[in-house]
Amino acid sequence: MTAVRKPRERANHYPTKAAVKRAVETARELGLTVVGVEISKEGVIKILDQAAIPQKPKDEFEEWLASGKLG
Repeated sequence: MTAVRKPRERANHYPTKAAVKRAVETARELGLTVVGVEISKEGVIKILDQAAIPQKPKDEFEEWLASGKLG
């Protein structure tokens, strides 16, 4: 007779401070500009990079320049 293992359910717990710190340090070593961190009670750590946040143009000229319509 063989025993059947039940899949273990994922425990609901926030990541540790050390895990968050390690994730941020790794992201910085990879050249990301970390502007935020999201954590969930399932243990997921999301690193927010500055490049992922769209920057608003300061005025209409910069908006026009960014659109590529300026020769």
